[in-house]
This record gives sequence, structure tokens and C-alpha cells, in this order.
Amino acid sequence: MSNVIATDLQTLEIGSQDSGTTAADNALVELFEVTLPGPLSSGETTLYFHPGLGSDLTDVQFRERTAPTNPVTAGNFIIGNTYTIATGTGFTSVGATNNTAGTSFVATGVGTGTGTANQTDNSIKTYIAMPMMLDGLNLQADGASNRPALTIANIGSLLQSAMGTFKFEDLIGQRLTRRQTLKKYLVGEDEDASPPVEFPTQQYILDRVAAEDGLSITFEVATPFDLENIQIPRRVVVGKYCSWKYQGHASGRGGGCTWNTDGAVNYNGDGTVRAHKAYFDFDDRPLIATESITATFNASTAYTTSDYITDGGKFWVRTIAGTGNAPSITSDYWKEVRKWTDWVAAHSYAFGTLVRYNGVTIWKATGGPTPAGQIPTDTSPYWVREEICGKTLQSCKARYGFKPSVLTSANQKPEGATNGAARLPFGSFPGTLKY
Repeated sequence: MSNVIATDLQTLEIGSQDSGTTAADNALVELFEVTLPGPLSSGETTLYFHPGLGSDLTDVQFRERTAPTNPVTAGNFIIGNTYTIATGTGFTSVGATNNTAGTSFVATGVGTGTGTANQTDNSIKTYIAMPMMLDGLNLQADGASNRPALTIANIGSLLQSAMGTFKFEDLIGQRLTRRQTLKKYLVGEDEDASPPVEFPTQQYILDRVAAEDGLSITFEVATPFDLENIQIPRRVVVGKYCSWKYQGHASGRGGGCTWNTDGAVNYNGDGTVRAHKAYFDFDDRPLIATESITATFNASTAYTTSDYITDGGKFWVRTIAGTGNAPSITSDYWKEVRKWTDWVAAHSYAFGTLVRYNGVTIWKATGGPTPAGQIPTDTSPYWVREEICGKTLQSCKARYGFKPSVLTSANQKPEGATNGAARLPFGSFPGTLKY
């Protein structure tokens, strides 16, 4: 524990946390961080909450515990953070007095261009005010460990809105981090510091949904134990979802998912092995290179599972051979298809445009329009990775069951039906029967 914050704690007075009171600056602040199984549309992979300061339910900001990764490229600057210019120009438009290397400035925008700078303070994160409470934090030396409960209000679906497309069940097995500091150490307060001044963090695992109604949801949380650097549970088994990191084995991050990072797959359809690139989004929709699909749906046409058509301004691939059955997202006979183009530095991209960068994976533009030269990365505010796994059995089956729509040439788009003889990696779904 920091000696500074320990000393300050001894001076706490009885009083309100509300602004203008004598105890306001030394008010104890709780901050909560919940990891997500994948990124939101904004690219964030963590939710940041706090239960409010007295009657003040406005958002607060606090710095991350870890030092930033440098250098930072223009377009990725965080407003309010301090940077030192490394290379390039264009910094005067985001708070710098000049473009000279070594000049320090506080970012007033995300920046544009290819200039780089080194961040000199820890990144700022915004914590959303959300009525919530973590109780049952009793510590005991013997017997079964205590099971705290995290209760979060969901009035007006505030929590669900923050979670985007994720459901409450998706948070099971994810990490909850509890941080504590004093109000005066928050960003914008008198004693804001980098690295931040705070008490030791506490970490838990969201174990199950204990209760849910129209007003709140309660998660039971488990305590991870340190045992010779081994964390228990070593592996969280959830029957509905794959527990491996997507492409973790191929990218050197560990795990049992062996799907290649660039979507490369070989297929022997006519006695010759040919290479293909198979991309799918979170909903298992094929992502294909932009090409001419001119055939329009005709109810009297007999379609095969290699047929791609257009209907209602969208593109579709047949999943079950036959006639009739108009394309729709609820139809078992068709699957929606989305198109991408290779990224070009000189182009500006409209919101929702899909591109492939460096021949590896597919990204979606989140700005409108995305300025030219903005390279798709995990930290870019203009792009979010679109080629991600839904972590379900069907997601695994779509990839490992890939079958090209044309067997006699390479680099083909997937057939609508999957290869039923394909085997999934062992251990992906320990609680699921064979499909």
C-alpha cells in the first residue's frame, strides 16, 4: 500500500462525499472494471463503472495502473494525456506549441497523419456512474472462502446499453477488478498523479448470475488464489461457449484454437490441395472479397450451396440446395454475406466499410468518414476488428468446416454448407455433445 494514501486515510473525517463539504477531497472512491469476452463497437474490451460520489452521479476519470506502450501514432492519442514528440508533424493541431522532437504537450485531440509521440503518463479511463454495490467481502483464515455478490442496477437498461450486444451470461468467467482511491487523486483533481495513487487492487471472477429482475442483476463472484503463480480455477469450463483464445495458438498467445491468424486454410477437393482465405464475423457470416454477384433471387431457380445471389440490397449464399425460400436473416436456406476490399492508404472510408489490412484480417470503419492514412489497429479509434469468433459451436464449425464454393481453383469464397466430415479441435467445448 502506498504510504501517501495510507497517511491520507488516517485523516478522513466523518462527512459527505458531496462537493463543497470538508470531507469531499478525502472521500473514498470505488472503481470497478469488468473485462469482456470480445470488443465493443468502440473497440473497448473492458467496462468501467463507479457507484457515484454521494449524490453526485457524474462520470469520473482515473489513470490506468500500467505504463503506456510507446511510441503512439497520430490518430491514437488520448485527449488529456501528456506526450513528448518523437517524429513527424501536425502536433500543433492537438495541443503542442511546435512540431519539434522532444516538445511535451497535453493532447487536445486524437491527431491525424503518421507522426509519433511517446506518452509520458498513464492512460486516462472514464468510469461511468452506475448504481452498484459489492458486498460480502469478509476475510477469513479457515473454512470455505467467502462468495461476494456484485449487484448492479439495470433501471432503464443502463447496464445493457453499456454492454452493447453482449448478454449478462457472456460475463460469466470474466474478471472483475475493484480499485479504491481518494477523490483528490482522480483525474482533474488537485493531486492527480501518474502512476495513480490508490490502494492495492482486488480481483475476482464472475462465477454465476445469482439473481435478475427488472431493476437489477446480481453476480456471485469467486476469489482467484495465488498458488505458486497458478490461478484457480486454472480453466473455466462453460459448456455453451468455447474457452480458448481465438487464434491463440497460431499467434503465440497459448490455448487450443489453431485457426490461422490470417484465415489461411488448405482444402483438397479434387485431388489437389489448394490454399484459400476464410473470414467470418461474430455472427458467422462469410466475409468475402468484393467481386461481381449479379444474380438476383428467383423463386423458381434451383440453387446449389455454391450459389451467391443478391436480394433486398444484401448478398446471400445458399445453405440448403433447392428452390423457393426467399433470403432473410431468419431463413435456414440462406446465410447473409458481407464484402470487403483491400485497405488503401490514400482512401477515406465510410462508416461500416469492411477492409482487409496487410492480407491478414478484416476491419470495419467506425468513423464517418475515416480519414485517409488511418491504419487499422486494435488501438485505432477509427477501426474495429470485424473478423472475430462468436465463441460458439457454430462459429467453430463454420471455420473448421470450411469448404470452397469452387473446388478447381484457389482463393475461393466458402460454400454455404459446411464440411460435415471436418473435426473440431479437441477440448473446445467440454460441455457439449458431438454435433
